[in-house]
Amino acid sequence: MRIKPPSSLKKNPEKNTSVKIAREQDFPNETSPVSKKSRRRKTFKISDAMETDANPSDMDYVTDDVKDIIRQYHPVCVALQETFLKSCHTTKIRRYGCVRKDTEGPSVSGGVCIFTSLDVPSSALPLHTLLQAVAVRIHSTSLITVCCLYLPPNTVIHQHDLNNLVDQLPALFIILGDFNGHSTLWGSAKTNPRGKQIEQVLSDHCLCLLNHEEPTYFHEPTRSFHTIDLAICSPTLLPHSNLSVEKDLYNSDHFPVILSHDSDLGGKTFPLTYSYRRADWALFTQLAVITHAMVKTESVNTAVQEVTNVLIAAADLSIPKVSSHSFERYKPWWNADCQTAYKNQRRLWRIFRRYPTTENLLAFKKAKANARRVRRRSQRKSWIRYVSSLTPSTSSKQLWKKVKAANGIYREFSFPILQTSNSVFSSPEEIANILGETFQSVSSAASYNSRFLEIKRRAERIPINFSTRSFFPYNCNFTMTELKKALIQAHNTSPGPDGITNTMLRHLHPNSLANILFLFNKVWKEHCAFPPAGGKPF
Repeated sequence: MRIKPPSSLKKNPEKNTSVKIAREQDFPNETSPVSKKSRRRKTFKISDAMETDANPSDMDYVTDDVKDIIRQYHPVCVALQETFLKSCHTTKIRRYGCVRKDTEGPSVSGGVCIFTSLDVPSSALPLHTLLQAVAVRIHSTSLITVCCLYLPPNTVIHQHDLNNLVDQLPALFIILGDFNGHSTLWGSAKTNPRGKQIEQVLSDHCLCLLNHEEPTYFHEPTRSFHTIDLAICSPTLLPHSNLSVEKDLYNSDHFPVILSHDSDLGGKTFPLTYSYRRADWALFTQLAVITHAMVKTESVNTAVQEVTNVLIAAADLSIPKVSSHSFERYKPWWNADCQTAYKNQRRLWRIFRRYPTTENLLAFKKAKANARRVRRRSQRKSWIRYVSSLTPSTSSKQLWKKVKAANGIYREFSFPILQTSNSVFSSPEEIANILGETFQSVSSAASYNSRFLEIKRRAERIPINFSTRSFFPYNCNFTMTELKKALIQAHNTSPGPDGITNTMLRHLHPNSLANILFLFNKVWKEHCAFPPAGGKPF
C-alpha cells in the first residue's frame, strides 16, 4: 500500500504554523464574493507530540495527522509535498526512513519528502532536475520506483523539465504529486495551461492517470473542491493499482490520496509469539504434563518430539499469541476528551461537505479549533506527568531511557540491500545465499597456499580421541539444582525452531520438570545432537 498524505502537514518552526496558504492565482477562473485579501487562508498553530511521552513543543516536524494516517494504513511509502522544511530541520517517524528535498532561500516554501517503511528494502534514486522532486526504489516482489513531485502554482514549469524527469525514472514507476493543474481529463470544469502540460506528458510518454473525478483539494474561500493531486504510473501498473481519496482533511486543505497495489508489497511478515502477560499459567501447568513414559523411550528423537508436542499444545490453549513485531505506537496523551472533540470535528465536517453553507463552515472551524485546544491541553498534561515521573529514586537506567525517549533517540533496523558487481539483491534469502557463498569461497581450499594445505591434510588424517580415564565434573549428570538455577538466570530470549521458551519451563510442574531433566541427561550421555541431521537449522 502507498499513500499520498495531505500537503502542508508540517509545522513551520519559526512561526509554529501549519496549513498552506491558498492563493487566488491557484484558481484564476473562479470568482468569489470575498476580497483578494480575505482569500488568503489564516494560518494556525498545531502542536506536535511524539509517539512516546515527550515534549510536544520541540521534538520533530511531522504532525500527528501524518502519524495517524500511517497508523491507520501502515503504508510502504508516504509522499508529502509542501513540507516547508529547511536542511536544519529533522523529520523522524518510527519504522520509516526519509528522503527529502528542501527549498533553499531566506523564505521557507515548497519542499517534497518520501517516507519509506523500514520493513521493505528501499533505496533512494538520485534525480538530476530543477523540479521539486525526489524518488525511491521499492525492492519487493517487483521493483517499483515512487517519485514525489510538487509543482508550485505560480512558477513557470518548462515542458522539457517534466520530460527530463520522466526519462530518469526506471520502468515501473509511479509519480505522486501536487501538480496544481486543472483539466477536464480528471474532472475539472476547465483546463488551464498547467493541465495541458500534464496532458502532454501523459501523451508523449504513454503514461496512465490513476485519478478518477473525485476531488483532492478543498478551497476554503470559495468553499469548492478540486482535483490537483494526481497519481501517474507506467501502463504495466495500471491494472494492478487502485486509487481512493480519504473523506477527512486531517487538518489540511488536501485530502489524503491512498494508492494500493494488488501484489504483496507489505514487506517481511513476522510470526506470532506468545503473550506471557496474558497467559493462564495454572491451565498451562495442568495441561503440560510430561510423564516418565514419554522420556524413557529408546529413541531420543521420539522422546524430544513428544515432549515438544505436549508443551506447544498446552501453550496454544493457555497463552494467547500476538504479532512478534508490532510497531504500533499509542498516544499517551490521547484520552476521552480528545476522542469526543475529534468525533465532533469529523461530524461537522461531514455536514459541511453535504451542505457547504457559511454557517456549517463556521461550526466546523469552531469544532476544529476546540479539538486542537483539547489536544494541546492533553499533551501538556501528559508531558508534565512524564517529567514528574523522574524522581531522586529513579535508577540511572530508567533515567537515561526516559531522556532518550524525550529526545527521540531510538535504534532502528532496516532490511539491507546487497549490491554486487553484476546485480542487486534485496530479499533476505538472496542476501543470505550471497553471504554464505562469499564465506565459503574465503574458507575454501583455493584461498590457502599449497604448504598450508599439506599440513591441513596430515592433521585431518589423525582421528580425534574424546575418551578419558580421568573423572571430570563436567561429565556428570545435571542435577535439579543446576537446572533450576539455569532457568532463573536465563533471559527471555527468542526460542528455537521448536518454539519452547524458558518461561514455559519455569511454569512446569515439579514432576514434569524432573522428567525434562531425565531427558536432558539422556541426551548428554548418548552424545545426541539436535536437531538431527537432515538439513534442519540449529
